[in-house]
Amino acid sequence: MSLLRGGRLAPQPGEVAKYTASVAYDVHIADEVVKVNIAHVVMLAERGLIDKSRASIILGALLSAKPGELLDETLEDVHMNLERWVTEKVGAEAAGWMHLAKSRNDQVAAAIRMKLREKLIEAGLALIALRRALLSQSRAHLYTVMPGYTHLQRAQPITLALHLLAHHDALARDTERLKECYVRVNQSPMGAAALAGSSIPVDRRRVAELLGFEGLVEDTVDAVSARDFLVEALAAASLVMNHVSRLCEEMVLWSSSEFGFVEIADEYSSTSSIMPQKKNPVVAEVARARAYRVYGDLLAALSMTARLPLSYNLDLQEVTPHLWDAYDILISTLRVVAGMVSTATFNPTKMEEALSDGYVNATELANMLVKKGLSFRQAHHAVGLLVRRLLEQGRTLTSLTPSELVEAVREVSGKEVVVGAEELKLALNPRWTVEACQVEGGPSPSRVKVMIDERVKKASLDEKYFTSLKSKLEEAYDKLMEAVKVIASSGGG
Repeated sequence: MSLLRGGRLAPQPGEVAKYTASVAYDVHIADEVVKVNIAHVVMLAERGLIDKSRASIILGALLSAKPGELLDETLEDVHMNLERWVTEKVGAEAAGWMHLAKSRNDQVAAAIRMKLREKLIEAGLALIALRRALLSQSRAHLYTVMPGYTHLQRAQPITLALHLLAHHDALARDTERLKECYVRVNQSPMGAAALAGSSIPVDRRRVAELLGFEGLVEDTVDAVSARDFLVEALAAASLVMNHVSRLCEEMVLWSSSEFGFVEIADEYSSTSSIMPQKKNPVVAEVARARAYRVYGDLLAALSMTARLPLSYNLDLQEVTPHLWDAYDILISTLRVVAGMVSTATFNPTKMEEALSDGYVNATELANMLVKKGLSFRQAHHAVGLLVRRLLEQGRTLTSLTPSELVEAVREVSGKEVVVGAEELKLALNPRWTVEACQVEGGPSPSRVKVMIDERVKKASLDEKYFTSLKSKLEEAYDKLMEAVKVIASSGGG
């Protein structure tokens, strides 16, 4: 008789069994499924719901289970593979007690949450490594001036440090999202069974404690059907990849001859099979592309979970592979991009050359005129008029004379102003402009240094947070093993 189909259903053709099986993807959660069963059996024994001697025998078989051998597709999934493993070790009568007041529905939900906890910690630590790489480069380039861009057009002078901090701060917000997501993931669905709990008086909170969960997904219907935690994790991963792709896009652009702002290290580059001069930013390109795969995983999960009636449906089985795919991409991308950023060589000379025509200082020139009594709009019009004329003449803004500026002001506003040569030269100096911008969060090196120091401290705090989560899970596992020993000693195992 089939272990799963029992007396209810006729045998199933192999092709059909293979089609609905999840074994190929269950490899990700096989170890967690074993732990869930161990915790469940411990709880049953502690509550006197099964005899401790029988529980000891079952626990011995569970502890001997090899996740890599629980992958027979004819048994549909890892859960039934594990039950067969135990059955073969201790016999059907003893093994049959293992499934008391437990369903594959609550079991798989718990196992997914347990594996996802580990992935979130891993992703969080990898994200912090990338943030630190950006902070290190920012500190090294406090005084490196460069054009800030809008619409990919040179806009105003800033520092490379400020620009890299913008990437860091987006990733810092992503870190907070991962931390918040972890809280909702780390809730136990165990004890919900198929959907309605059980008349067997199980202790849901004890199982949660043994597995390192912080609380319960209380409603039993919600416990087995909820996958919003999974979708939320995918959304968080998508945002991280979105921000990483923006960084990588700039590394691709900036490493081109047209910019020349950065040299990507050889180990993160490739060359052409035909053009020997080429150095291609392949890591940045692949990372940029893989963001779209993670977006696809999110969209697939949203689509698959939409319009599903409560509670459990096997559609949910098809969602989980997208979670593992996304987090494998996310973690590997963060690690590789962190290495690329930390080994990159930025070119301050090229960046300063991009400021040399003076046009990025047009706003500061207008600000100077405001200080002389013009409204900003009048000053904007006067400088805009001068920019157009100089461009038509093939001249740079740095070639502007005080008399030309006075004349433009008179033409636009009818006002008379006095402008000295040194005053004009200062207004067109990008380094002076950067230093003068003392607004909180602005490019002034003194301001940026404070920002970097604060962010370095926050990165350390975030690292401690994730390592503490990892320690808590390790402590929970140790307690689970201690509980197993107690059962074994009292059950004669």
